[in-house]
Amino acid sequence: MGNQLKKWIAYRRVLREADVVIHVVDARDVKGTLNRWLNKYKSKLLVAVNKCDLVPQTAFGEIDTALSSYNHVLVSGKTGLGMSALYSAISSLARRTPAKVAIVGYPNVGKSTLMNRICGRHTAKVSPIPGETKGVQWVSTRGFLFVDTPGVIPRYERREEDLVLKGAIRADNILNPEPIAEELIGRFLEESPEKIKETYDIMVSRRDTPSKLLERIARRRGFLLKGGEPNLYEAAKLVIRDYQRGRLSIS
Repeated sequence: MGNQLKKWIAYRRVLREADVVIHVVDARDVKGTLNRWLNKYKSKLLVAVNKCDLVPQTAFGEIDTALSSYNHVLVSGKTGLGMSALYSAISSLARRTPAKVAIVGYPNVGKSTLMNRICGRHTAKVSPIPGETKGVQWVSTRGFLFVDTPGVIPRYERREEDLVLKGAIRADNILNPEPIAEELIGRFLEESPEKIKETYDIMVSRRDTPSKLLERIARRRGFLLKGGEPNLYEAAKLVIRDYQRGRLSIS
């Protein structure tokens, strides 16, 4: 049996066992990181919009509107924003004590960071319970049993650009990063051009094209080929890494 299939089987068992399913999504791309396959668990589903520290507060209303049909909270595993609301929402969904809470979502949406914020230092590892998912380590804290699952990509996801922007594929594993980086730069050029200027210390105007800015970033960072031509490949990977790690953000 392939590793991916084994992962899916374990993942689905955890979802069935859980009393509450926390679906972590990225505040910078809520719709893109929302896995609608999880709607089958909607009665126990809580959407945690993570990385809210990376978007302006003016975007919170738009996020609430986009998730109006979901039980959701806005949080930041990094700063602790919204954690009280998260605990309250978990308690309202819990039907037994201790309730089992599964944390799920795409790779790199911040599941482990959120898990660490929840657990803090007051954690106690619990051995796997007989008859339940093997290899899953439930952690007891705050009166609940939590488990952080590996990031799983829905099988219908195919477009590399989308997976990269969701953080599901690392920048160093992309064969052709330039178009993806230009798509990112274009988004910032439209919504927040000053972030490109601040992050890379380059001149930016709305008349610039994404390809021109990528070239400017390459020269500014010293990514040059023989003859002084800009190394767009390395510059593109830098832009994607900065976005995935939150260094390049609209906030």
